[in-house]
Amino acid sequence: MCKNKNIFCLLFNVITSLIAAAGIAGVFFLGLIASVPALLFITLILGIIGILAIILSFVCNKREKCECLESGCLIASTVGSVITSIFALTVTSLPTFTVGVAILVGAVAFFLVYQIINLANLLICRFCNDKCDKH
Repeated sequence: MCKNKNIFCLLFNVITSLIAAAGIAGVFFLGLIASVPALLFITLILGIIGILAIILSFVCNKREKCECLESGCLIASTVGSVITSIFALTVTSLPTFTVGVAILVGAVAFFLVYQIINLANLLICRFCNDKCDKH
């Protein structure tokens, strides 16, 4: 988990997400996966869950500053998840063997993996650490 603004945790999360995204995009580019609507919908649903988690955090903790949201990058991954998945869903057909579509699928996969990591960090921080400072 990312504690005390640790840059190595952030780098590890980004590198892990990039490796997974490159693998998923490569498999799609080779044609082993013919369509990816499940990937797009799961990424969009996790983005919406991230938005709800952020809103609930602010509503429930009006006078508390919670380090669970500050230590992770949930806001950035949520915005990226929603924007890339909506953009990919607006493309009517996703043909395989095209570099542009493989890059788009890789971007969606990157935000999917990064969103899963950040939501897991948020849940672990909330339920295990319970480190919210009152102001």
